[in-house]
Amino acid sequence: MIAVLRNVEVEGLGLWEEVLREEGYPYRYFDAFKEDFPEGTDGYSHLVILGGPQSVNDVEKYGYITKEMKLIEDFMHQNKPVLGVCLGAQMIAKVLGARVYKGPVEIGWFEIELTRPALVDYLFAFFPKSVKVFQWHEETFDLPHNAIRLASSELVANQAFKYGKCTYAVQFHLEVTPTMVARWREYYRDYLAKMDRLGLPSFVPNGSYFPVSWEFFKRFIQLSQKEA
Repeated sequence: MIAVLRNVEVEGLGLWEEVLREEGYPYRYFDAFKEDFPEGTDGYSHLVILGGPQSVNDVEKYGYITKEMKLIEDFMHQNKPVLGVCLGAQMIAKVLGARVYKGPVEIGWFEIELTRPALVDYLFAFFPKSVKVFQWHEETFDLPHNAIRLASSELVANQAFKYGKCTYAVQFHLEVTPTMVARWREYYRDYLAKMDRLGLPSFVPNGSYFPVSWEFFKRFIQLSQKEA
């Protein structure tokens, strides 16, 4: 069973739900913003922490973020696979002692470039050297000590990293579908107007996007404690 932490209702697994259904792998959503959490790691093989508009630094306003980071630590200590997306990635960085801070704003479709270590990493080895992915963030993070950088973009150096054998953090949203992006565009309409981004396109990836997203998450769920 995969535990999936949502930080806002509209940001779910997207395409990755289809991967889980096809692979026959059970999963359960927990809404962290409603103080809904699994009771420890028992019964769960993997942890996925999704994105949201919150800041990992604003724990006084969003107290449940502290609980999420504790759960991340617990899964990491149990050597169980962990994947953080956007805000989830920033939480992993924070747990590992890295600084999370305001950075260049990326909203829309941007190219990321893989690093040399990514070419031999199980989750990234099949990626093209560069791929267009969906971004939506105002904050970034330093690379945690002993972490391996796996991807960068022109504006943000740390787009993805790996820590240990089975903890992955990705700043970008590899899970999105056209319907999902359109839904975000409507849900965050006031924010986009303020940022002058109302013309945000729902989908303009290159042809490798869907197979890359599918294979990436399929490989993540194939990670096990034994492999780790």
